Amino acid sequence: MLLMSYVVLMSSLTGLSYAISGARAQREALQEETMRLDDRIAALRSDERLSELAARLGMGEPQHFAMIRLQPVHVAAARKPFPLFSSLAGLFVPAVARRQ
Repeated sequence: MLLMSYVVLMSSLTGLSYAISGARAQREALQEETMRLDDRIAALRSDERLSELAARLGMGEPQHFAMIRLQPVHVAAARKPFPLFSSLAGLFVPAVARRQ
């Protein structure tokens, strides 16, 4: 019985060590891919590449700047409610609510 449990524990340990090795290899592969992709992003975002693309699209430095001023928008003021309705509403409010 003791020998059987030892064999089961060792096989479990061996399986775990293989799983750890696989995870380490996968992590290293992902780190290398991340570094390659970071380099690719840096190359795509470079100023030289962007200026080349802008020139190919016919874009250039602006010759003059324009400034536009917008007039403020006038919002109509809300009309005050008719005083008769507010005084009538006071008739329907319970006396307990009026004290507060």
